[in-house]
Amino acid sequence: MEKEWDVIVLGSGLGGLTAALSFANKGKRVLVLEKSISPGGSASSFWKNGFLFESGATTLVGFEPGLPMDRLTKELGIQFPILPIERSMVVHLRGKTIERYKDRTLWMNEAKRVFGGGFRMVLFWKLCFFLSDQLWSLSARYKWFPFQNLREVLLSLKKFHPFDVIVLLFSLVSVRFVQRLFWLHRNEEWNQFLDEQLLITNQSVSKNAPFSMAAAGLTYPNLQNYIVNGGMLELSQTLIKRLRELGGEFLPKQEVIHLTKKVWEDHPGINNNEKLGAHTFFPSNLKKIWEVKTKNRERSVFSAPILVSNLPIWNLVTISESLPKLEKKSKQMEKGIWGAFTMGIAIQVGSLKHSLQKECLHHQIHMDVSLPHGGGRSVFVSLSHPDDTLRSKDGIRILSVSTHLENPENWKRDKDYQIRKKEIESQILSTLEKNFDWFKLQNILFYHSATPVTWQTWTGRKWGRVGGIPSFYFLNPFRMVSNRSEDPTVLLTGDTVYPGQGIPAVVLGGLNAVEQFESRKFG
Repeated sequence: MEKEWDVIVLGSGLGGLTAALSFANKGKRVLVLEKSISPGGSASSFWKNGFLFESGATTLVGFEPGLPMDRLTKELGIQFPILPIERSMVVHLRGKTIERYKDRTLWMNEAKRVFGGGFRMVLFWKLCFFLSDQLWSLSARYKWFPFQNLREVLLSLKKFHPFDVIVLLFSLVSVRFVQRLFWLHRNEEWNQFLDEQLLITNQSVSKNAPFSMAAAGLTYPNLQNYIVNGGMLELSQTLIKRLRELGGEFLPKQEVIHLTKKVWEDHPGINNNEKLGAHTFFPSNLKKIWEVKTKNRERSVFSAPILVSNLPIWNLVTISESLPKLEKKSKQMEKGIWGAFTMGIAIQVGSLKHSLQKECLHHQIHMDVSLPHGGGRSVFVSLSHPDDTLRSKDGIRILSVSTHLENPENWKRDKDYQIRKKEIESQILSTLEKNFDWFKLQNILFYHSATPVTWQTWTGRKWGRVGGIPSFYFLNPFRMVSNRSEDPTVLLTGDTVYPGQGIPAVVLGGLNAVEQFESRKFG
């Protein structure tokens, strides 16, 4: 295995793999290093006890023309093994069943039926749809955002659309503020519905979430939803296959433990082994490189002049002394970061398989009380597609269940760890049996659960934090973490940097990071 590359990508989440493939498509020799044995990060799959489970993300959208997944497939020449699904989501709230119709008009009528509000409710959702459409457009155009200097502002003005001003204005106010504008803030069921929907996509609630960002999260069920045949792992496997075709490489079991910036060749007065800061001056004839060290005993040192970090920012700053500004910013965004409790369940449905052909695959179930030990007030449930021959066979269905957990740093493998796990498991299983007539405890073939401790072990994410930075940090959008670090040769992707959470967002972040790097290099 070669040790010298043009680009090294830390972590194989979909944002990092997108950036890797984009660089490779431009002729760069790219190496991707992954801590785990398989790629994908929080959007992956794994076999356990003979069943294929999802590790995290289960929904996939963003293939409409111009949206990130559409751009990824067309610009980089790949095709994912995906299946469209007819129904986006069903929400179970206080005995009511709410269909999250993909069709915008049908959904607005459903929202009026369940929550009332009449024409005011319609206006609220029309504003959401407008802002969501504009935000996707804006995020694709403003590759330099958040701006770091006047030049970047001037470059971005060339991409300016008048509607961008409206997006900016509504990013400065919360969802609850807009609810008050439309006099839609007094219905407690409606407030609970919004809060739990926002926690899925924005890691925040209506009184805190900036409305423009929230609009994109609230309307994602109105995009065409897909499942990945063979599990979410196939997304990253598809990208890696194409990366290798272009001369790149993916190495698993390569946990990065240190990054050092060095000079490529000897020069009077410069020590090759000294640690260099982000703005160290070099003579123009010298090439700066990053030395990447991993835990792997056989292949542990690699180098490249360009780094792409798909690690959460809290992880990245612990393995390098060259990013003090990012370290300071990461410390400012450490409170209120969520963890997750997830379950994978294999259940025998037998003769019910046929009747489940049109069953909605994604459900959000609200509970009367929050789960114990900092758990959320709702659970998100995804069922395996009946036509997925790897995950649905012999009358068996696979369920992926997830909920938020507060203060993931408090979860440790102490004497009460298993007790806490069992208490949450029991309540989730009881909730599933109560809401699905085909879900019988005696028909469960196998199940497992994962806490923040598990997530940290799987992915290496600090404290098992998942989902990125809550959007309430960005009521001032200029505070967002840029896809550029203070060092021009270190690019950032993943769910802790702009544009944010979700598969389409991190893919867009990967595409933008490479495009802005190339324009900075040659512009």
